Amino acid sequence: MTALTARLLCVVACLTSARAYNYYFIINATVLGTPGSNDAKLYSDIADVLLREESPKGTGKSGKATPNFCKLVFTPLNLDKSSGESFYDSLEQARENFNDQKVAVAIGPFMEIFASTDYVITKQIHILTSAAGQNAGMMNPDRVVSILPEPSSLSSIIAATVTKLNWTNVAFLAQDDFSPVLSLGQSGTVVWPIRLPNKVNSPDDPELIRNLIELRKSQRNIFILHSNNRDVVMHVLKAAQNLHLLHNKIDWFVTYPDFVDFLKDNDTWSGTLYGLQLLREEKIPSNISDIIKLNNITLSRLEQGLAIDVVGLLRHILWAESPDCSRDRMLEDYTVLAEVFSWQLKTTVGPASPYNGALGQYIWDKTSKGRTNFTIDIMKYSGDEPRKIGHVLYINGTPNVTLEDTERRPDTSQKEPQKQKGKKTKLKVATKQQDPFIIKRDNTYIGFSVELLDLLSEKVDFEFELYEAEDVVSDGNQPRTNGMVNALTIGNASMAIGALEVTAEREKLISFSYTILSSQASILIKKADSTTNYFQFLGPFSASLWVMILVFIMVAGASLYVMSRFDPTQEGNVQRFDLKESLWYSLNIVLQGSTDYSPQTTSMRAIIAFFWFCVLIIEAAYTANLAAHLTLQQIDNRIKTVHDLAGQSQVMYGVEKGSDVQQFFETQKEDPYERMWAFMKLHETKVILDNTTYIIEQVKAGKMAFIADGVTNGYYANQHCGIESIEQNFQSKDFSLGFPKGAPYLDDINQALLKLKEEGQLDNLKEKWWSMGLNCTEKDKSRSISQKTTPELELTNMIGVFIVLAVFIVVAIIVDVGSRLYRWDKDKRKAKNNVELIESSETNVLGNHLIK
Repeated sequence: MTALTARLLCVVACLTSARAYNYYFIINATVLGTPGSNDAKLYSDIADVLLREESPKGTGKSGKATPNFCKLVFTPLNLDKSSGESFYDSLEQARENFNDQKVAVAIGPFMEIFASTDYVITKQIHILTSAAGQNAGMMNPDRVVSILPEPSSLSSIIAATVTKLNWTNVAFLAQDDFSPVLSLGQSGTVVWPIRLPNKVNSPDDPELIRNLIELRKSQRNIFILHSNNRDVVMHVLKAAQNLHLLHNKIDWFVTYPDFVDFLKDNDTWSGTLYGLQLLREEKIPSNISDIIKLNNITLSRLEQGLAIDVVGLLRHILWAESPDCSRDRMLEDYTVLAEVFSWQLKTTVGPASPYNGALGQYIWDKTSKGRTNFTIDIMKYSGDEPRKIGHVLYINGTPNVTLEDTERRPDTSQKEPQKQKGKKTKLKVATKQQDPFIIKRDNTYIGFSVELLDLLSEKVDFEFELYEAEDVVSDGNQPRTNGMVNALTIGNASMAIGALEVTAEREKLISFSYTILSSQASILIKKADSTTNYFQFLGPFSASLWVMILVFIMVAGASLYVMSRFDPTQEGNVQRFDLKESLWYSLNIVLQGSTDYSPQTTSMRAIIAFFWFCVLIIEAAYTANLAAHLTLQQIDNRIKTVHDLAGQSQVMYGVEKGSDVQQFFETQKEDPYERMWAFMKLHETKVILDNTTYIIEQVKAGKMAFIADGVTNGYYANQHCGIESIEQNFQSKDFSLGFPKGAPYLDDINQALLKLKEEGQLDNLKEKWWSMGLNCTEKDKSRSISQKTTPELELTNMIGVFIVLAVFIVVAIIVDVGSRLYRWDKDKRKAKNNVELIESSETNVLGNHLIK
């Protein structure tokens, strides 16, 4: 048998039974990656599943599926950058691999020189499995095709959708691909681009938070988040939610092609989210998902769909090259060459024979630079289930947007608040303890600000979590930045409550609500001890002088009595100048009274004249001294102003360490503030304190005057006996709630504050916490500055006069009653004696009669 005959017999045998020979129609694909990458194995496992499907020719005569001799081979090619030598070896291996025409295609992300179509992949098509991003300009569009829509296509889709939604002013967030910015600008949309960090590993990434804080300050209400990385999208949205940039006044447009996927892990997104849905979930076979799970591979749905479409495209071209995988060619394997694959990709995957995969329809033609015809849905989420509100039909480079009329609304910065379904918005609120704004008792916060926050949460419908923010201190241990302000600026808090003063410097960093309280500095000082004296009318004369005046009256009366004994005019008069009348006459002269008669002799009149003169002098002196005495009593020498404090040295004075009042004294260059600060620095350890309890004790003991905000000192004065707050005319300030710059919920809070003011609830709250009453256990015997200090006399000044009058009235009544009792008793005894005398006389007469 000749060799030719033997060969013919072999061919016949091959035609008789294809199963006797291991011949295949093959596409060799090189998978680009890095050491440790298992993409090649994943593609191989997916190919095993997809190629088990029936061949294009269907079933044979037996009714069974015809044998499938098509095969996809995936070879890994990794770029090793661990050293210069390994990098060079990787490039050498790559160039040698792609110099082989039997390698039909390169699959993988863009990897700089390793995936260069000029130096490495010189003959093959590169199927790009990552977003082109900023590398789009470095790729040859004739040699690189992208599974995901081309950047130019997606840019026109984004611009057309934004135009259809009537958004004219947007912020654009991306890591590297800013190609949609140009398309948006050409469509008339004003764009503010924000570059996200190159690596976003968590929602707490400091650089990401800084970017979002700057974005919030812009006070825009339309944000476009452009990324094909699910983790990046999730991290950015979670960080935005923590900073309350997901709000009912802010719309987000997420360009991630699987909008439904990132909503599944978090169904409590607030605000309104728009997005694109390119992935078709039903196109992901469940058995392929099982393969991914068995291989312990973590892939998003978009990555799964991309892997399936890569293998599906290769299978589609393989079946186009070999219409009947049951064996049309013989004797040896048929390998699809690189040139043939490129031609089939641009010719077969076209309008006549498109491939419908998990990421939509794939159509390329000879002149196209990417996918030309596909449909992408426009989705919306606003607290409930995501729903389709329209779609974009992309045909030959032109997007055609169809949108429901209800979604076409103007771009306005002022939107009506909407009730968000799901959980309430939870605000993280920074605070700092200061009575009576914030008081911590048994790990629970109470106080004016807490109750105000409760009222606001009911009005605006949100939840809150309080935490204490520590002040940021310098090397000198002096607070420079208020902890609440710092928490708002770095994004650790959504609101700040407490004794937060509005200042120009803080206004640059944060936003403030409407004013809640206004205040001035005050001095907290011990009240003066009460010096009430009911007998102040005796004050003008000393006790010895009062005794001398009494003696003088008695001597004058006695002199009149002696002279009257030798007065011939007194003889035969019923009323005579006896001792009693003489004393009464002299007393009347002193009291400027009148008598029924007066002395007649020259000597007695001389005595009375000089007596009147002396009384005149005494009364004039008493009147003058009484006026002076009462005036001096009204002079208040207590400390009432900072000038009084600065002009004395008996009482120490100080401020709270790190307070706004301390900063005021530090910066002032005027008297007396500069002099007072010098005094406080000299006694720093004794007067610049941070222990409130110790400060109150020192003030109550009279050892210290405490200078602080009027609202704080006023609260302390109401809570402690014996101290008072004296308001001063310096350092006026307003207190408000603090918010991050651009906080979208600030308007709602301000509206709620106005309602509380109109309803009187804010005033009631102030009254409750600043007029809570005293908790004194004994009567307060001190005197307050707030008490009346005008020159007019008070009841307490002259009540002694009425006491004296009352005493003499009581004495007079007692004397009169006594005299009456005495006369009654005397008359009773006299009548009794008379009766006894009469009875005795009658007895004697009767006895004499009987004897006779």
